[in-house]
Amino acid sequence: MANRFPLIVNTSAAQIQELALGDNLDLTGSNISAVTNVTASGFLTINSANNLTAIVNGGSNAVGNIGSSTTYFNTVFAKATTAQYADLAEMYEADQIIESGTVVCFGGAKEITICDQDACRKVAGVVSTNPSYLMNSGQPGEYVIPIALTGRVPCKVIGIVRKGDMMVATHGGRARAESNPQIGAVIGKSLADFDGAEGVIEVVVGRL
Repeated sequence: MANRFPLIVNTSAAQIQELALGDNLDLTGSNISAVTNVTASGFLTINSANNLTAIVNGGSNAVGNIGSSTTYFNTVFAKATTAQYADLAEMYEADQIIESGTVVCFGGAKEITICDQDACRKVAGVVSTNPSYLMNSGQPGEYVIPIALTGRVPCKVIGIVRKGDMMVATHGGRARAESNPQIGAVIGKSLADFDGAEGVIEVVVGRL
């Protein structure tokens, strides 16, 4: 005898329908009210008629994930995607814990380390704060951190900076403005003015 279970379907006239495992269920025009999880061993098909939103987040913004870092999906086919944050980042192995906004370079005991050389031409980029898109998420290592490759990202800076200034690395994992940088030394361009001694501003990385 097949295992059976009740399913509550919210329609104009709420009803309880009993299904056997392996049965098909057509819920066209209906909502499912589930107390716990809904698990399907086969296909879950969602038809979005008249360009209506097919999958809706029933909680708050930025709450809930699709998959996880250990149990993730394979290829995703979609027409377009949007993201709340602003930079494209890639994971690299560092030789220590490194704070977001820190300028890093290739070197050290692992792949990257805190940049401590002025106008360093081995600069790798800036440690991302909240990457919009994250590549190489399965990078192994004890200290693995996201490095912003392109887009706007908070960056530790020192000295006077003006919007559009080309930024290069300097001591202590910070960036400074440079009017005539060498090839390979540019981190990106400043997106804000800064008149303090040390602070954090947004820098658009990947802009030479």
